Order: sequence, then structure tokens, then C-alpha cells
Amino acid sequence: MRKQHLHPFAEAVRASCRRRALLSEGDRALVALSGGPDSTALLAALSALRDAGGLAGLFALHVDHGLRPGSAEDARAAAETCRRLEVPFASVRVTVGPGNVQAQARAERYRALREEAQRVGATRIATGHTRTDQAETVLFRLLRGAGTRGLSGIPPRRGMVVRPLIDRSRSEVLRYLQDLGLSFSEDPSNASPRYARNRIRQELSPVLSRLAPAAERSLSRAADLLRADERALSALAKACAPGEGVERARLLAEPEAVRRRVVRVLWRRAAAAGSELSADHVEEVLRSLPRQGPWRISLPGGVEARGRYGRLEVGPPLAERSPAHSPSGISLPGPGRYPLPGRPGALSVAAREPALVPWPLDLRTRRPGDRFHPEGGGGKKLKAWLIDRKMPRERRDSVLVVASGSTVLALPELGVRSREVGRAAGGLEVRLEPA
Repeated sequence: MRKQHLHPFAEAVRASCRRRALLSEGDRALVALSGGPDSTALLAALSALRDAGGLAGLFALHVDHGLRPGSAEDARAAAETCRRLEVPFASVRVTVGPGNVQAQARAERYRALREEAQRVGATRIATGHTRTDQAETVLFRLLRGAGTRGLSGIPPRRGMVVRPLIDRSRSEVLRYLQDLGLSFSEDPSNASPRYARNRIRQELSPVLSRLAPAAERSLSRAADLLRADERALSALAKACAPGEGVERARLLAEPEAVRRRVVRVLWRRAAAAGSELSADHVEEVLRSLPRQGPWRISLPGGVEARGRYGRLEVGPPLAERSPAHSPSGISLPGPGRYPLPGRPGALSVAAREPALVPWPLDLRTRRPGDRFHPEGGGGKKLKAWLIDRKMPRERRDSVLVVASGSTVLALPELGVRSREVGRAAGGLEVRLEPA
């Protein structure tokens, strides 16, 4: 039989889930259960919601990082809690690699959670981050000089990961567990002064609470407000730079807050996963924007920022770009459909008066000495014509041409043809077709 009345703590969790759209009645939630007070309270609250019809399913996974003695006992205690609450339980041991131990452990933990969620068919992964964690995170990042992105703190929801306790304090968590008579384990590393977060919790937070009893709630509210501001500014940045680059004049006309985010948006699209872009890198790019002439700045993730042809671009270094689009070319003996050399797709070739076309034509990339007479313009070297249109060097070298000797008749990728096409070339028509 489903419970009719919820404990005030569970009722408050349900209110947060509704207000923040974290969990619904149709969701199947997987709880990241460390066995500590926060995750234990989360499991208890969500089991109460499940029993009241607020969830379609509930599961728990304990991840043992193997970083300290006694971790196996934590798994046994977590399993006992799940048995009492009638929640299916699983435990997995992960290996933490060298380097930043906390970052590596976090990455392995979420990898294991995603795999378990897929195995049990969970639609959400729930973690036990509280309002207290949120306040500590904001303080920690404030002391490091973070902007709105960092000060927006822990997101209540990111993808399938949700934090139903994000509006509840740790003191509320402990009272709830006491009311239910649920035991929990404590990680000794949480008391170690080795970590800055622990020092904030033990030394700074108590002082702030004495100065302003509502400090924790205020810091959490500030995180919500800054997160909304960050979303709005990021949306403006993405709209300003929809591709791999942006016109320099347009970017300089934007507020500095948008310019800074445009750099990050471009970098995230191009950089290797797992890399980080520092504020110093962003500022270096912004300082270079007004410079005349080309410039380059190396960035993390195997990419560079470039200023050229009036644009800011972020991508792989030009010297490392693949020269894949440099085919030797193919002959076009007459009208028909021809494969594009070195790339997907095809070229459709037709003519109003085929007998006037100087067959065979060549489908190839640009060569030294090629000349082009665009319709409505004077003739010049094709290279100069492309430079006038601010086409980057590597793009100039790969653009396809239809030519008779050194006379370029059409640039099918650009949809441009020469004036000879309408005269001596018998009304030649070329059109790119998808693969």
C-alpha cells in the first residue's frame, strides 16, 4: 500500500523536484549511493516518493574507488540501507588513474553511473548534493576569482543527472536520518584540512553563519540568479558565432561579457575533450582582437585562435590541417554525371549547345596561372579573385574548378561561372549533387 503522508523533508524534496523539473512520476531514478549522510537521505526521500507514486522506479549504485581502507564496509552498509528501503542495489569497484585523484575519481564514478543507468533502464541519475554543498562551492570559486559561470555553482540538473537535495541543508539531512533511524558512514577525507573545500566548511562557513545566519540560503539563491544570467549570455554568444568563426567587427561591437563567451564557445567546438581553457587564454585572445593583420595564439586542446581576413577563427593549426582536398582532377569528355575527385558527391554537367563546348574539360583544383572572367566583371588571375573575396589560403587551394586549359569556366562549389560560359562555351551548366 502506498504511503499517504510524507515526512516534511521528503515533501520538501518533492517540491524541489517539481519546481526545478528534476523528476516526474514516469522517471526511473538511479541514486549514486556512497553511504554518507547526503546520499543516504536522498535514497530515503526518493524511496518515499516512489512509494507515494512519485517515481516509476528506484535503484542504487555504490561506487568503490578503492582509495582508502574500509571502503568495502561502506558498500556493505549501503547494501543494508537498500535492503531496508526495498531498493535494488549494485556495487562496482573502479580504478582511479594517476594525476588529479579527485577529478579522476569523479570521472570514473560518473562513467560507472551512466553504465548502470543504461543497464537498469534508469532515466535519471540522482546525486546527493545539498544546499550546503552549493554554498561551499560558490565560496570556493569566489575565492578563485570565478565569473558567473563558476559562481552559478552546482547545476540542479545537467543532462540526465539531477540533484533533488539542492534546496536542503546538511543539518536538515541529519535530522531526517535521525527521525528515520537510518545509519550512515563518514568519509574520513571530509575532515582533512588538506583540501580547501574542507577548510571552507570547517573554518569559513561557521564565521559567515555567525555574521549572517541566512548566508547559506543567500549563496544558494545567488547561484540560481547567476546561472540564469549565464544561460542568457551564453545564448547570445552562440547566436553571435554559429560556425567556427565570427566577423571581427561584429564581435567587437558586442559587450565584453559576450565577447568572452564567444571565445569559449568557439574553443569548445574545436578543442579536444577533457581540455580546459583558462581565463588568461581568453583575455589574450580578446586583447588581440583589435590588432590589424594576421595573428595566431595557441590554445589548450590542440587548437589555435586566429585573426585573419577580418575574422576570429578557432580550430586546428593550419599547418596540421589535412590536404585531403588536393585531387589531381578528372576529365569531363561531355555532358553527364561525374564523381567529385577526393570528396563525396557528384557533378552534373550539361550544355545548351554541347557542340560549342571545348571538350574535354577538366574538373580539378586551382593551379598557378588560372584566369577567371566572372560574369559582370573583368578578368584576373583566379588566385587574386579568391583573395579579393577573403577566402582563406587552404580553402583557395582546395576549391574545385571546371576549366579548359588555364581558363576557368565555373566554380561549382561557389555557384559562380565565367562570362565565357554564356558565349563561346555553349551555355555550359554545372551543378553539385549530394553523395
